Amino acid sequence: MASGEKQALIPKAIIHHKFGVEASYRTEEVHVPSQSSCLYRCHLQLPDFSVVSNVFKSKQDSEQSAAELALEKLGIHPQDDHTTVEESFDDIVERIKFIFSDEFLSADHPLGSHLRATLQRDGERHGSVPVSVIATFDSKINCLCKVIDPSMDADPTVAMSYVMKAAAKLWDCIVVSPPGDSLQRKNPYPPAIIEGLGLAATHVENIRVEAVHIKCTKRDEEVLEPVTLDVSSDRYYLDAIAEKLGLKDASQVMISRAISKTFSGYECRVYSAIPKLTSSSDLNKSRNAKASFVCGQDIHGDAIFASVGYTERSHDLQHDDVTLKSFYRICCGMSPNGIYKISRKALIAAQLPLLFTRESNWRGPFPREILSMFCHQQQLAEPVFTISTAPGKSMSDLLSSYNKIKDDSDSQNWSRGNWKMPGSGKGFRCEVKIFSKSQDLVFDCSLKKLYEKENDAIQNAALKALSWFSMFFGDMDVESLEACHTEDDLNIQFNQSNRFKETFPSSRVYHLPDIIRKGNWFESRSRGMPWEKKRVQKIANGSMVSICYSVYLKKDAESSKKGKSMKELIESNEGIEFEVGHSMNPHLESVITQMYVGQHVCFSTGLPAEALVLAAANDTAKALSFLSDYESLEYSVLLLGVKGPTEERMEKANIVEKVRSLIETSL
Repeated sequence: MASGEKQALIPKAIIHHKFGVEASYRTEEVHVPSQSSCLYRCHLQLPDFSVVSNVFKSKQDSEQSAAELALEKLGIHPQDDHTTVEESFDDIVERIKFIFSDEFLSADHPLGSHLRATLQRDGERHGSVPVSVIATFDSKINCLCKVIDPSMDADPTVAMSYVMKAAAKLWDCIVVSPPGDSLQRKNPYPPAIIEGLGLAATHVENIRVEAVHIKCTKRDEEVLEPVTLDVSSDRYYLDAIAEKLGLKDASQVMISRAISKTFSGYECRVYSAIPKLTSSSDLNKSRNAKASFVCGQDIHGDAIFASVGYTERSHDLQHDDVTLKSFYRICCGMSPNGIYKISRKALIAAQLPLLFTRESNWRGPFPREILSMFCHQQQLAEPVFTISTAPGKSMSDLLSSYNKIKDDSDSQNWSRGNWKMPGSGKGFRCEVKIFSKSQDLVFDCSLKKLYEKENDAIQNAALKALSWFSMFFGDMDVESLEACHTEDDLNIQFNQSNRFKETFPSSRVYHLPDIIRKGNWFESRSRGMPWEKKRVQKIANGSMVSICYSVYLKKDAESSKKGKSMKELIESNEGIEFEVGHSMNPHLESVITQMYVGQHVCFSTGLPAEALVLAAANDTAKALSFLSDYESLEYSVLLLGVKGPTEERMEKANIVEKVRSLIETSL
């Protein structure tokens, strides 16, 4: 935006300007019996809150309604939103002035809680609020900074620099604390206000919070250790974190965006040292890849991963323990495959299905939902799905083509009246596009196959995108990833001009793998099982199977120092359902399809990635201590039940396959 330019924007455009890809829209269909057509309701998720629109006849109207509700909650009026860069900076100045006012001190706002906590400090740090805290926890300042410089999403120090510049204009009421990383009110708060808020209370509540310390060694290795933070009620919790990081105080702590609420009551964040702006060229030497993978921004040096802080709903400190297991599970949940594994509570046994056949057979969140979750985690825009229709070929059309090649009598056995192939009549085809935070096209996947139902086309397009992204983020379970498409199934475009690191901030892979860069990503990446060619499948693809299983780390007697086999349970499930052919790891599924109901089987495979084992293990610290002693996994499986696909579906599939086979053979 030019410095003097003014422009009126519609509500959704204002939300985009202020939040970018942090604004996530999810539209759902609402079926009302009295309405002949479908209605829509929109859920809008912003960093600090969410809103839900009323129902409308169009998706666009529901999204605009959600944006209007969000603006009302933010106190922004669309008709008045004619903002220039200069005006935005002036608004930052006024906002900082208000933050240090008497009124704001009692506000139900995370920043108000930080202010109150710093007033319990002693000495020169009394009432001194870190600039990083203001830049992180005040959404209005964040929005204003994005208007001035949209690049602040990639570099949190940008917002900090604008806060400092704005504070310099308030020299008569704000003091910049040395070494320049904290702000402090110049005149003390009135004693009556301090007493009214109970800030002078002498009772101290002892609070100890478990967290994870991510240490970087001199050899660029990472060591994860549990750490306990002493964040008692008379101590500012960021000072406790700074102490563990070897920093002077909270003013030197950089705070990441919120990571996850999946495994703790409060949101998880990564805390590290603020990089010195004057030495950015040297920062890569101490970059912490593990922390960067989790929080989506560069971390330099040691880091603390913790769940502690303030919310709008409570003045009290909110906290939850984060164990090594929590940390590894969150790492796992940053990939599409991991999101599905966690939702199925089967990190070792499950894998993202290769196909979406029908809703009744699917278990876990649908592909479209998983893709939205993944994009939100990676700070990408909400996926855009486009549906097109085309006439499909019926069974009679295929038979007519075949009859031109082969004698009519040979094909009469396959003619079944009005049988039609999936997608016959009018078929649906779906394209999914994913854009970066700057609205550049990152990924474009269009299915060539036609589907009878619109939802099937959408879910399969989402699933193809998820499978593709798993090639980058599935390094925790790389062995289970197989080729799931052929080049005839879909067209895929990946914008290689974008730096991979910038497009996917949470990925540890910052270059395109050879298999994709050379254009042959359809080749299988899985290792073939030794019995794969010999096995005879008894349970048909499409069947719903229920199993009970346990997975152990195992070391054979001849390899063990104790002279006997060693086993350690890492995952078990008393009953899990899945569709044969798509949704469990290939080792497990290959064995199950040869079993009969009631049969119990044990078999062994190689070890998966260490992080996956640690995420699954009940006692991560214990597993970490003995993991190197084990050499394989042992599965113990009991087949509880099998529900085969309907006869109609099987017969239809068989007819289609035979006709296709006959035509291909003749050609």
